[in-house]
Amino acid sequence: MDKPTFKQRIAYDLGGELPAEFHAWVVQDVVGRGAMERYLIRFVGPIIPFFVLILLFPGPMTLKLGLIVMMIVPLIIFTIALTYVWRRYRLVQHGLDPDLVDHEKCKDCDREVYNLRYRPQHRDARMT
Repeated sequence: MDKPTFKQRIAYDLGGELPAEFHAWVVQDVVGRGAMERYLIRFVGPIIPFFVLILLFPGPMTLKLGLIVMMIVPLIIFTIALTYVWRRYRLVQHGLDPDLVDHEKCKDCDREVYNLRYRPQHRDARMT
């Protein structure tokens, strides 16, 4: 699997599209192991310096920290809430199947099929 150059990686992190030769890398980045952590770092990381600037404002430290917390909590909540939409968008942007994001749901479906097929007591318990 080819990896993008540093310049291509920066462009990708800023929302750009990579050439077709990096599609396997894009899939790994968007739905692979650690994808959620990378997503959070990409969205929250660049904003941290602005929060540090708040510490330079005059006033008590509790006020400054409270202001930072009041801004970072909604940022993290909305970032997590939009992860599904953003990851699907990145796959579509590169011409890939957006349903790859649903691989966790497939695992749940596989578990359900397994339970129905090999655990009759599980099936009987669900019907009551």
